[in-house]
Amino acid sequence: MNSRKYVAGAAAFAMALSMAGCGGSGSGSSVSSNEILKVGTTQELSGIFNPMYSSTAYDQWVVNMVYQSMLAYTADSEIKPVLAESLPEVSEDGMTLTYKLKADQKFSDGSTLDGDDVKYTFTLMADPEYIGAYNDGTCNFIEGWDEYQNGDAEEVSGITVSDDKLTVTFKCATPDIDAANTIGTIMIMPDDQFEYTKGNLEEYQNLAPENIIGSGPYKLNKYDKSAGASVVLNENYTGDGDYQIKSIVIRTIEDGTEVANLKSGEIDYLPEEIQPTVIGPASMVETLTTDHYFRAAQGYFGFNAAAGATADPAVRQALAYATNRAEFVDAYYQWPDGVASDEIKDVSTGYVPTIFWSPVGAGTGSIVTGEEQLDGLVTYDYDMEKAKQILDDAGWTVGADGIREKDGQKLEVKFLATENNSILNMLLPIIIKSYGELGVDLKQNTVDFNTLVTTTDPSNEDSAEDWNAFFMVLTFTGLSNTSMNAAEGYTEVDGKKVPGGNNYPKIFDEELNGYLDAGKETGDPAVSEENYRKAMVRASELVPFLGIYGNTLFNIYNKRVEGLVTGPVCNWSQALDGASLNLDAQVQASDAGEDEAATTEAASDEATTESSAA
Repeated sequence: MNSRKYVAGAAAFAMALSMAGCGGSGSGSSVSSNEILKVGTTQELSGIFNPMYSSTAYDQWVVNMVYQSMLAYTADSEIKPVLAESLPEVSEDGMTLTYKLKADQKFSDGSTLDGDDVKYTFTLMADPEYIGAYNDGTCNFIEGWDEYQNGDAEEVSGITVSDDKLTVTFKCATPDIDAANTIGTIMIMPDDQFEYTKGNLEEYQNLAPENIIGSGPYKLNKYDKSAGASVVLNENYTGDGDYQIKSIVIRTIEDGTEVANLKSGEIDYLPEEIQPTVIGPASMVETLTTDHYFRAAQGYFGFNAAAGATADPAVRQALAYATNRAEFVDAYYQWPDGVASDEIKDVSTGYVPTIFWSPVGAGTGSIVTGEEQLDGLVTYDYDMEKAKQILDDAGWTVGADGIREKDGQKLEVKFLATENNSILNMLLPIIIKSYGELGVDLKQNTVDFNTLVTTTDPSNEDSAEDWNAFFMVLTFTGLSNTSMNAAEGYTEVDGKKVPGGNNYPKIFDEELNGYLDAGKETGDPAVSEENYRKAMVRASELVPFLGIYGNTLFNIYNKRVEGLVTGPVCNWSQALDGASLNLDAQVQASDAGEDEAATTEAASDEATTESSAA
């Protein structure tokens, strides 16, 4: 993904963000700089902190701290109750789910959180005008959902709230393999923040950062696009947990300065880092430490299946064969010589996925990582001759200028690249060479990350002709395969096909969608897995996405940060319960380590001056 330059004065401004209003953190006292957890990112937060519309992992950090769901994943990938007092009761046929809420829960504005807020949140997502990430069939298994979204119903009939407002019952119109967790992990919004009428979501679509109201342990303090965001403890928090860190700043830093910022104490915590040229040098700094875990995500190419040359499956297949992913992974995931600790060097960092799919999907993740083979799966190992043959057979012939064409259409691929991206800095030269040999006119358009997200948004019908391919990363937030329904499936509304929330390619394939639906719309795990495996094979034939790499994620942090335990589906912003700052620990590198620090910093600068948050 892209990286954003650190503007002049941003560090001072970010500190101002963290200090202002801290008296409301519960104790009534101000917060010293040493009591603030400073989190660094080379990404620019877009400020969309509404859980219904948030679409980037970086904005989602704020969402995770401010809002809560009835259930959530732990660092061990287990599901636990949060707003609910226990895991839901599920009827024998799996068609009725009952969630009992903890009593006396409150939002940050002091208002009561109860079952009405739960029903209200789901009603908003079922609204006919809703176009956010959940408008992809995620919850259409709930009875009355379609009638509310596409008909004249005045409520979602399958959601009922008890008289005491503490029990919410969901009835399913169709079975769903992950119904309990899908419902349970939706962030809950207050029902009295705005006057809501069906078909009018304007106030929610335009919800300003300063107006977000959640029930989480933190509340937003301030947000600035160039500097970042800060949160402070929510004085009205009534939930469980031991939240000791009084204030958190998410600070935008300049590419290539990650290690320097960690050493100086400008940031305490650099989450989800993948670059060996950052991780290696950091592992040599006395005051820093790391942890790591298998990443529930993939870096990928998305191909436009709705417009341009890439609408032809043969073109997508040929581009997949012509992308030397192994060359990239072998080159990118090398530890820099002499500037990585022996312990770090023992960690396996990157791999080439066999298919774009959740690497933690139940019953399918081992196929993605190559630990298990699936008959019929097309894995697209690099093969230029096969790529050329596919295009020849499809009628794409090489013209006098070396560019292929078919029926008067040039084989042009408009590639959206994000600026200052270390992944693309290494990957683009590889594909420029191979795609050129293939006879492709590759046109690179460099944009900022937020422009990339807007341009490729599945709900954006005005930009279909503006791109053919892009690079991004998709993080999978649970262990279910149903996330692939959002990525490669669609629903039909009034006869119109509506792509899933992550279906950037706008792939509308009836066979694939049928397998995805069959995998989702069952209560039998064996039936679900069988259909999702069929979907994998069909998706590999259509190749709307090409998985470029999977990897291990590293958190790099000052040793004063303690008790922050993360995992594949539980990142730092979801793991603050029990975390603390050791106020007596050193923040900056010791004098004795200055020579070593200078050496590692120089090596880092030599290896790369740019950072990718991919």
